[in-house]
Amino acid sequence: MSHTIDESKIEHIADGESVITVVAEECPGVEHDDVEVNNNGMLKKFTTWFNEKFPSKFSLLDTTQASTMGSEQLQGQVDQLTAQLQTDSSNAPRVLLERARVYGDLGETSLAREDIARAASLVREPLYRSESSVAAVERAVRELSVSGDNKSQTEQIVASDQEIIDLVAQNTSDAASVVALEQRIRANKTQLSGEQVCALLDAFHDMCTDGELEIVEAVASCVSAALARLSVSEDAKSVVGAAETLTVVVQRIVGAWTKHSDNGEFKQQACKFGAKMYTTAVYALSTHVDCDAEVLQLAVDFYVGQIWLVGTLPANDEDDVCQGILRLLTASRPQLIYSFVKSNGSLPVERLLNLLGQPRSSNSRSLAMLISSQLTAAVQDPEASSMFPGYVASTSRTNAPAALVQLRTEAAEILDTLVQSTIQSERTRGLYALAALYESGAGSEMAVNVWTKNGWAEELWDQGELDLRETQLALVHLADACSTDTKVSTSMKKLGNGLVQALARKHTGELGEIASVVLAKWSNLPAPVNLGTNTEPNDEPETLDTNDADPVQLADSHIARIIALADSNVSDPKVATAAERSTEALGFLCLNPALKHHIVQSPLVLQTIFTLAQKSNPQLKFAAVMLIRNLTQYKPVLSEEQKRVRQMQKLSQRAQTGQTIGSEIKEMESKDQEFDDASAVAARAKAVCQAGAVACLVSAVQGKVSDSTKDAVAEVFVALATSHELRGQLVQQGAVHALLSILSSDAPRAPSKDAKYTPTALRHARDKHVAWALAKCAISVPPHLAFRDPRALTRLILSLLAEESDAQSLLIRFEALLALTNLASAEPGSSSDVRGFLACDLNGISLIEMCVLNDHVMVRRAATELVCNLVHEPRVFERFVEGADKSVGDEESRIIELPDDIEDVEDVGSRRGYRAQRMHVLVALSDVDDAATRSAASGALAVLSNDPRCCRYLTLVHPRALDVLLSLADTIDTHAAALRHRVAVICANAAVCGDPRVVAKLRNSSDVARVLQSMVEDPQAPCFAAAQSACEALK
Repeated sequence: MSHTIDESKIEHIADGESVITVVAEECPGVEHDDVEVNNNGMLKKFTTWFNEKFPSKFSLLDTTQASTMGSEQLQGQVDQLTAQLQTDSSNAPRVLLERARVYGDLGETSLAREDIARAASLVREPLYRSESSVAAVERAVRELSVSGDNKSQTEQIVASDQEIIDLVAQNTSDAASVVALEQRIRANKTQLSGEQVCALLDAFHDMCTDGELEIVEAVASCVSAALARLSVSEDAKSVVGAAETLTVVVQRIVGAWTKHSDNGEFKQQACKFGAKMYTTAVYALSTHVDCDAEVLQLAVDFYVGQIWLVGTLPANDEDDVCQGILRLLTASRPQLIYSFVKSNGSLPVERLLNLLGQPRSSNSRSLAMLISSQLTAAVQDPEASSMFPGYVASTSRTNAPAALVQLRTEAAEILDTLVQSTIQSERTRGLYALAALYESGAGSEMAVNVWTKNGWAEELWDQGELDLRETQLALVHLADACSTDTKVSTSMKKLGNGLVQALARKHTGELGEIASVVLAKWSNLPAPVNLGTNTEPNDEPETLDTNDADPVQLADSHIARIIALADSNVSDPKVATAAERSTEALGFLCLNPALKHHIVQSPLVLQTIFTLAQKSNPQLKFAAVMLIRNLTQYKPVLSEEQKRVRQMQKLSQRAQTGQTIGSEIKEMESKDQEFDDASAVAARAKAVCQAGAVACLVSAVQGKVSDSTKDAVAEVFVALATSHELRGQLVQQGAVHALLSILSSDAPRAPSKDAKYTPTALRHARDKHVAWALAKCAISVPPHLAFRDPRALTRLILSLLAEESDAQSLLIRFEALLALTNLASAEPGSSSDVRGFLACDLNGISLIEMCVLNDHVMVRRAATELVCNLVHEPRVFERFVEGADKSVGDEESRIIELPDDIEDVEDVGSRRGYRAQRMHVLVALSDVDDAATRSAASGALAVLSNDPRCCRYLTLVHPRALDVLLSLADTIDTHAAALRHRVAVICANAAVCGDPRVVAKLRNSSDVARVLQSMVEDPQAPCFAAAQSACEALK
């Protein structure tokens, strides 16, 4: 008989009774009455049977064998498990628990406890944290088998919350017990009272000077878990009295630090192990709207004035306090900014800049950059200055927020001191800090006051010639980072062009590479401007060299560097960084139209870049995407007014720089236009696709991707899909899936079931580009082959019809209509048929009808072609024919004609007069100059003529409809055959509609007879069958 057993219940069985219990509960079919039981109470026979029947990683231990096992064998197990830990840490908690069990059998209780504590510490990490691992640790804490002197005994450690807290307060507890308490708190199995939390907190502070570090860390983590339960969240209410408890906690914390104000060791230890705990306390208090404002400010002042300042000292690990500041920026923003910028002097800002000045590989520098970005965004909000003088003026926008002004002032003073220092290490730290501000996007706000100081920029570069290599590297990094600010970078180019060129020529490695990248970024800058320099208007600043580096030579040097990396291992960070820098440089250089052509002439460099990028880090992928973007970007479509404005701006720039329009400038502009015209861009797009650009773009949006990368990829796919011949390749290589994966959360994806849904314009520019790229692909590729879910695309592309009207939007609208026309061309009733979904479920017909009336010929034509496809949908068909014959009188000879100025009524069924009917628009469009529009409109009428109401409208209601249709038959152009066929179909349907008045009207018309007679002369003509049918019906 086979049995199943819950393995999670079997890890270690210490006595026969527990074995019998397991057998009774889990294996009821097993007979155990006659099983041999040894003197130690173990079921040897059952153990052997169970291990054979249910092999698993949790085997039952035959303790008879264990008790007699020699210490040498047990020690061998210890050595084996230790070796396993050293070679494979993927399952470290389980191995540690197994070794703890063996230590217990050896009688090494302290070693067993240490392993259990280590396992408990590991399961807090995401890598090892799982429900089973936490449960195993809890069981190990409760039950620890200790065997010694050939006797088996079991020590049960099942302590209550208060017992553990008492042991901690007496400094006699172990880390494992505290970890067990923490796990119970995090699993919502227990809730500590305020007194218990404070008792643990006091014990933590007491142990910071003489306690075991492992226990200190465990207590801090336990208190943090308890405090987190006291915060208010959206999905959970805080416990009763939480605000009061947190108030007492904050006061206890501040009191402990005040007591040890002169004890540096205490501060170091408390900050090292308790930073997260202090953050949680302040954050939890800030979530209570009813908390005391003075206590909250006290808590924030403590964190900034103590934890931030102590935690950012060079000897400490700054990551926890940096993350704490970021967390508090999301909660108590005004209080934090006041403490950070105002109440603690300039020390907090100085510590932030010191972190920014650390080596670029430092994790703390990255966190500090994030703080700078968030802090800059926060201080720009006037409400963040609510505790500063001048708050009222900042809310009325007459003055900048006081917090922002203060931050700028403090940052400028600190940066000026560092950068102008004669000590190279301080100057290097200042340059890196200033560069980090620009890299984080905070430079234009925090560092704006630095550049306004007279002579500051000149001294920056004058000292650069004498700086050490590390300082020069920091200087070129600053120049590189400042490239995002055109005003600053143009001034830096004017002052440092010669030095950077010299560094690029003389040095290899990182310094030479960064200098080359800077020169590439400077190559397309406008004329330099002065930034707070002390030169007179007519004076020229002294620089090493006023000549720009040759862009072609720069491009060739970077091309050579990339080709040299073709066979390198891109997993090597140095290789990836070198490739990223040269690719970034080429991306900036190809902003020059002539260099775009020069770069694509080397397909090997493009292939190398795209191949390396697919295997490398996100930075190289982004650089590759930006290179593709700059190579394939088309000129935007401008209206005549926009063209005139752009021309005036160009003339204004020339006037400012004193540049005259000579023959050389005209020749240069002519060449630029030649390299940037549509045919040249299409050729470059084809070249980059042949080099593997599509695969590179698809890989760039896989995994965790930045918004900047997603935006750039969407723009690139729009450019590539502009070329008709590339659309099939894009779809084949995964562009559709890649585009759909980068849509924002606000983009329309799922079909709407709301009958009142109204399509609206896309709010995010990226979504607009994604929809546009997909629309371009949908124009040329069969929908049933290219798209798994045409409905998802339909709703997305439909939103493009709601875009605002300008030259670019007209093009987008036109291509969206073409794409929807193709999507609506599937076989009616098939799984790919989206006609009803598009027109009715999404209420798209309202936007499409507006496009039918658009002034632009191409938009009007595309919309009419779409209507021609949509009328095959029964609901759209009925929308057009409903009420079409309401103006036909009861008497055979009488037709009611309403005045021209009749007002339209929303209810289609109540409309009167032929001008108030939708088919009137189709008749009018059948008489326009554009042949394609005439063909589409008459095609829609041919479909609608299957309904007698339409036939009565065309012959009895509309005064000119029949004449317009007959005139189509006399058309002589490329659409002549199609138009004659449509007229023949309408006549054939009208002849058999069953209304004698319609038939009489057709029989009495000599023009109808003439047209039909001409159609039946050629049996090979497409209109022959329909015309012959009409003639027979009218006999």
